[in-house]
Amino acid sequence: MGARSTYKYRRRKKVKILNSAMKEFSKNTFQKASTNKIVEDAGISKGILFHYFGSKKKLYEYLEYFAIKVITDSIVEKLDWDQSDIFLRMKEISMIKFTVFQKYSFLSEFSLVVFQDKSLEEMMAIYPDFPVELYSQVYTLNIDYSLFKENLDIEKAMNIIRWTLEKYSEDMKKMENKKLEFDARKIEKDLLVYMEMLRTSFYK
Repeated sequence: MGARSTYKYRRRKKVKILNSAMKEFSKNTFQKASTNKIVEDAGISKGILFHYFGSKKKLYEYLEYFAIKVITDSIVEKLDWDQSDIFLRMKEISMIKFTVFQKYSFLSEFSLVVFQDKSLEEMMAIYPDFPVELYSQVYTLNIDYSLFKENLDIEKAMNIIRWTLEKYSEDMKKMENKKLEFDARKIEKDLLVYMEMLRTSFYK
């Protein structure tokens, strides 16, 4: 096995371990979550699991860190920061998230568990290497607010847009859980329909 093949194998194995761990921790409390089930589902030995993560607690803490970082890194890296239309910007953010959720099938469920008692800001504050300031600009940097109707409460309009996308994301996740095929083109087409309806309501 060449160096590149070995790297790809290890990457796939890591994804499998993380998915298995997030699955177990999202379905059980930390105390009840079983490392035996994690290693069985991942197809590894418990020795390998603890070689990489040290302990069950450190594994959970890593997953907390990972749940935020994998999303923030993907958005910061792949987002078109020159896109000034907030609707197209948010559509793009949603598509980036869908791609990540497709790779890490239990990421969204685990994130819900993590954020039950902590806000995103609180979690980011724990890990100072997160690009907090940059991430906070994904909905604001270079956005052309002059496109909105006059006297419109832009902050409330932005909330409505975000809530719409979040609800759509929830519905798509339910479809994925039912083993329906992930269709990126259909998702993008649906998002554009919603964005056009909201654009008509909020733009001049």
